[in-house]
Amino acid sequence: MMLLWAALCLWPASGLSGPPAAQPAVTIKGVDGEVQMPLLGIGTWQYNNSVAKSAVVSAFGLGYRHVDTAAAYQNQVGVGEALAELKLKRQEFFITSKIPGGLNASATAAAADSCLKELGVDYVDLMLIHFPADFGKNGSKKERQVEWTALEAWAKSGKARAIGISHFCRRQLDDILEVAHVPVAVNQVQYHVGMGSAGRMATDDRDYMRQKGVLYQSFSPLCGPCNPPDNKELLTGALVTGIGKKYKKTGPQVALRWLVQQGIPVIPKSHVPDHMKENSEIFDFELSEQDMTLLTKAQHPAVGGGPSASDSGDCGIEEELVV
Repeated sequence: MMLLWAALCLWPASGLSGPPAAQPAVTIKGVDGEVQMPLLGIGTWQYNNSVAKSAVVSAFGLGYRHVDTAAAYQNQVGVGEALAELKLKRQEFFITSKIPGGLNASATAAAADSCLKELGVDYVDLMLIHFPADFGKNGSKKERQVEWTALEAWAKSGKARAIGISHFCRRQLDDILEVAHVPVAVNQVQYHVGMGSAGRMATDDRDYMRQKGVLYQSFSPLCGPCNPPDNKELLTGALVTGIGKKYKKTGPQVALRWLVQQGIPVIPKSHVPDHMKENSEIFDFELSEQDMTLLTKAQHPAVGGGPSASDSGDCGIEEELVV
């Protein structure tokens, strides 16, 4: 654990109203070599253009340099307006976007190009296929391979520094690996305290992703979209707040630190500047091995949004349920 943390590099500081502290980054496999990805980003899911713009401006003013968005979020225009308003050099920030799954070759290129247009940039740092099928959960091995091949060609034209997947499990990744000529950089899935000892159906085959060299990234790192009361467990729950008292940190800071200390990038979502600041102050302390173990063994809150507490729902698309 500590060796991994020590191996992380720093994302360079840059301007705005005074230079923010450099933040740790992790290496991902890019189209043309290694790419540095900041461990902390601002999430924008469920925000409209106006809220997304405000959130990005506030977050970047606090030192964030990574924003996560997607075509399906319908807020990339707002994200792009924020980035233009900030007037940073393009190499000073990291953009992750996503295109829907289930697209044919021409639709893949068109969707990805539309992301660039809405964001107002010439390239993204990371483009993900948002789901291993369409959002109606209709998909196949052939369709995944067609979309991935088209995304590779699009990225190789200079429009993405790295490409990856989201909500994919072992079998779906294997479909991609059969045809891939560009590394699968990242798999972005729900992962948070409470899932550290969960089975692979809940974690979307976390251990297999790592075995294959695919960086495992966490969305909903504080279980925000989880059903009440689970959505408050990592904010005010006894485990995270109890550990936090030892470090003079809050529950969310402990929950986020558990992830980044493993080299897992996080994209907590908030439009409240005080909460953004709190979420960013996770690089000035280190959890003990004992506390890391306690958090890893926690079984609550479980994965949210799936058919059960032990199944995210991502691995059972169509005929692909693995038992």
